[in-house]
Amino acid sequence: MKRFASAVVGLGQIGQGYDYDLDARRYVLTHATAFAHHPGFELAAGVDPDGEKRIRFEQKFRKPAYLDMRSMLQRHPVEVIAIGAPTTAHFAVFDEAIKARPRAVICEKPIAMRTAEAERMVEAADQHGCSLMVNYMRRFEPGVLRLKSLIQQHELGEIYKGVVWYSKGLLNNGSHYVDLLRFVLGECRDIAVIAKGRQWDGRDPEPDLRLRFGHADIDFLALREECFSVADMELVGTKGRIYYHDSGADIRVRHALPDPVYPGYMILNAQSQAIENDFSRYQWHTCEHLYRHLTQAEPLNSDGRTATETLRVIEEVFSRLEVSL
Repeated sequence: MKRFASAVVGLGQIGQGYDYDLDARRYVLTHATAFAHHPGFELAAGVDPDGEKRIRFEQKFRKPAYLDMRSMLQRHPVEVIAIGAPTTAHFAVFDEAIKARPRAVICEKPIAMRTAEAERMVEAADQHGCSLMVNYMRRFEPGVLRLKSLIQQHELGEIYKGVVWYSKGLLNNGSHYVDLLRFVLGECRDIAVIAKGRQWDGRDPEPDLRLRFGHADIDFLALREECFSVADMELVGTKGRIYYHDSGADIRVRHALPDPVYPGYMILNAQSQAIENDFSRYQWHTCEHLYRHLTQAEPLNSDGRTATETLRVIEEVFSRLEVSL
């Protein structure tokens, strides 16, 4: 089996932190754990300017960690690079990584701070023959793929309305659902600001919005992260209702059926149908998808172009809020 030497640049939460103390047989939530345990990849090294994070990486994974990417690349001819650095650094880190001519780069979401940067990243990846994957991980998670198939087969009729509850900012967390809805329903066709809201951490707006994806109007409602984290969605169709709760760890549907008491009325089935998912190992599925792309030329569900379009929606919302990215 072909194995791709891989490195993680940025050893924070998505780089190694989320599942650092968890059992990798049940939780694969970071790039480092995914590379270390997927049979198609070999974790070679990590990079971070923070000395404590480098020490933690070396202690857990028994691989070297470097202060900067140049030092790492001089010693490790890696084929896949995951960028888990802060969004403000994505463009600069990618610009350095692409010069090493990797087979693929996995960039955290959002792809960049501005669409102009994202477009340059896509162009550079094309020129260097590099696959640019963007880690909107829900596009790779089995439960979402089953949900998309259910919607496309019209098992719940026409999806015409929905609600997303999110916290911790539109760019940081809300963008996951903008991208997810683009994936399962279609492009964002209209944007309306309901309320400007506040800014999370003084930087990331938390507006209430109404966005139209395909033929469905979806309200985005911001909640307070400091009270508790929220990432839930409900979609309503002409033949039933979808519940996407706990960030995607719990996905259920309820189908419409004739009311057994009142003739001529339709009600929702009291029993919900669970959609099997593997959200606790979402990063493993990202790696699996990338591996099939690299070895079997399977198209990427989330790449530089799809992520740029999601960023374009966010950028338009920010423009209407008169806030700069």
